[in-house]
Amino acid sequence: MMKSKKHIFLSILVLLLMIFIISAHKLIFNIFSGRVHCPEEYAGSTLIMEDSTKFTILRRVQVTGNNTDTNEYAVFIVRFKFKNLEFETNKRLSIIPAPFLINMKGFREKIWTFNEDTDFFQGIYQWESKELAETYPESFVFNLMTKRAAPGTVSYRIIENTELEKYIRELLTNLDKGS
Repeated sequence: MMKSKKHIFLSILVLLLMIFIISAHKLIFNIFSGRVHCPEEYAGSTLIMEDSTKFTILRRVQVTGNNTDTNEYAVFIVRFKFKNLEFETNKRLSIIPAPFLINMKGFREKIWTFNEDTDFFQGIYQWESKELAETYPESFVFNLMTKRAAPGTVSYRIIENTELEKYIRELLTNLDKGS
């Protein structure tokens, strides 16, 4: 059983490496042009979501430049529990999709969060528009993530006309108010 898990894990890593190599030119441009940032501003902060669930911010990645002048930003929130591997291992491996996200049309930012009490992970994304956010569940990156999720644990929603920075500040304010 352990051997088959290693084989599956290795196969996934090889597939990711192949896709990474194919899309590497855009990724390299984004990184070396200074468009990709990993701010640590909120790392370790606790958010209280609208359903009163607490999540801790693990990391953040932003892509700047080439933004459209739109006020139609959308926040995409996905929540799930991984079916395999230890919680701490999944925290470390959760960065794997970042290079693919950076290359997606309309992607602007992602904040990785987790709840250690429930072992749930949550991604909070900024997309240029609701339409682009709606395409994310059909993407390779999303499918890669959901294939590793425990059955029945994946849920997501889109909040239209919302900027991620303002949304996160509001969730942090909820904590200050003791919500």
